Parts: sequence; structure tokens; C-alpha cells
Amino acid sequence: MVKQRVKIIFLLTLIFSIMAFTYVITTYPSLKANDRFVGYAILFNVLICILIAFFVQQKLLRNMCLTIFGMGAFAFALVPLYDVFCETTGLNGKLDLSVKAATSQGVDLSRQVTVEFLVNHNNQMPWEFRPKNNALIVHPGELASTAYYAKNPTSRTMLAQAVPSISPSRASRYFKKVECFCFSQQKLGPGEFVHLGLRFYLSSDLPKDVQRITLAYTIFDVTNTIMQETHGHE
Repeated sequence: MVKQRVKIIFLLTLIFSIMAFTYVITTYPSLKANDRFVGYAILFNVLICILIAFFVQQKLLRNMCLTIFGMGAFAFALVPLYDVFCETTGLNGKLDLSVKAATSQGVDLSRQVTVEFLVNHNNQMPWEFRPKNNALIVHPGELASTAYYAKNPTSRTMLAQAVPSISPSRASRYFKKVECFCFSQQKLGPGEFVHLGLRFYLSSDLPKDVQRITLAYTIFDVTNTIMQETHGHE
């Protein structure tokens, strides 16, 4: 009786997964290819789990297989979940939006918000790094541009990754980056310097009581990490 109930639950799970996946695909036809692949992978793992539950008779083997494929489905699910998390919090520079999306909302000329630009210094990173502007006054919905100056004063080529943070934290979801150097690693040779561009706008839905936002960047030396990954793939 218990086994029959378990099989029914697995079957209902498969039906629900197929319905949910079909809904997402049809509702969001512009879904990225990698997100579609993740969806198909999750659905495949669920299907395998159903087949194992129905046809594998040995309890230990069945439980091991279910655990393996269940962990695989969870691992694939982390990709879209991470994207949702980044879109909500604004962490890791995931708010990459188009200029069309920025300008279509219109500009709220009745409001002004001060955006401050700071640098959190990392003692392990020898680069010179500072903002071009200490602050800008912008209207919600208005495209704004600024830059950060970075210089590698060392005698070796280095790779850096900038990580942003926004305060107050509740303003993160309304701070939309159109272009940002934090979207990828920055490579500078010995003595080389560069002006790193940043384009952004504030969503018109920004709460009225938020009149000042601080955007701070911390840069990290990822030279050794990238080199190790590169050699590991060779």
C-alpha cells in the first residue's frame, strides 16, 4: 500500500513538472537557450526518478539511484534560482538590461536621487582603483553614465573581478545596470590603466523615501584562479 502511494506521488510529480515546464516555455518564448537546457535537464532527471521508482525492485539500489538523480536535478535547478536571486538582490552584477528597457519606462522629472560611488579597498589587491565621480544626481528612469579608473602598478599582468554592493539593500532591485565592468574580469598589463565604464538607471518604482543610494565596488585579484581553471581544462 505504501509503495503504491509512493508511485502515485512520483507520477503526480512528473505530471506537475511537465505542466510547469510547458507553461514556462509557452509563456516566455524568449527564454535563453541555457535556461531551456536547464529546464530539459531537470525534467529528464525527474523522468528518470519516476522510472526508477516504478521498475527498480531492490530497495537499496532504488534509493541510491533516486538520490543521485535527485541531486542532479537540484544542481541544475540552482542555475535559474541563482539568476532569480541576483535579479532580486542586485548582487554579482546580474542586472544586465538593455537600453530599450531603460528608456521605455520614461523619466520621472519630479524626483531626484543622489547616487554615490565608493570603493571598498582590498588590502590583497595592489591596483589603484577610484571612481570618476563621487556622486551623481539623477531622475528615476534617466540613463546615467560614469566610470572608474583602474591601474595595475605591478610588473606582471593581472586579472581582476569587481564585485558591487548597494545600500540601502532594499534599493538593489531598483538599480539597473545597462553596462558594467563588473560583468566580466578586467585584464591589465604592467603599468597599464583603463577607464571602466558604467551605465545605469533607477527604476521608476524606486520607493519615494529613498533619496540617496550608495554603489560601492571591491576588486579582487583572480589571476591565479583563472590561470588554474585554464590549465585545468587543457
